[in-house]
Amino acid sequence: MKRIALTLAAALLALPATAQPGYFRVTGVASDDTLNVRAEPSADSADIGDLGPTATGIEVTGTNESGDWGRIIWQDGNGWISMNFLEPETLPAIPSTELPAGLLCGGTEPFWNIRYSETSALYSDIMGASVTMPIAGVMVAEGRPAFPVAITSGASGYGALAVIKPQICSDDMSDRDYPYSLTVILESEGKRRFLDGCCSLPLEAGSN
Repeated sequence: MKRIALTLAAALLALPATAQPGYFRVTGVASDDTLNVRAEPSADSADIGDLGPTATGIEVTGTNESGDWGRIIWQDGNGWISMNFLEPETLPAIPSTELPAGLLCGGTEPFWNIRYSETSALYSDIMGASVTMPIAGVMVAEGRPAFPVAITSGASGYGALAVIKPQICSDDMSDRDYPYSLTVILESEGKRRFLDGCCSLPLEAGSN
């Protein structure tokens, strides 16, 4: 495990950090109305969707220069919502971290994902594997207040060491800007894999 940790540490040295995403709920929208999701940070931009008046767990990955509009992941790309109709929200977190419970991480070629709850990591992949691994330990990098975070988990012949940090990340298949990057050493039935991917909190984690 020490060798795995050193490998991940070396890989992360070249990765620039960015601001941590924020989490919000809709406010000030009538019960029979919705909050428009726009294609660009402007009220004149195309309306590409809507959030309900009680939507929660909204992950804002960045803002425009004025701070009036927040960027969110929407469908296969990004959308923009007015910050005037959002208020900060405190979400359940993975213990000893600032990561929201329900964070979904994944990668492509081949497709795989890990969903983190407060107590476990659910790994699945395109080959049909699915295993819930209890979280065994959490560490924050020395000298850092919150990130990068290393999470170890394992069960039933599987083990994983994941390092997560706030950093705009691309899945190379869509136009989405994910707010976290993830690097994982996964051990499965005696085999070791080195995986790299992105993470976000899906809107379904809230109430829309």
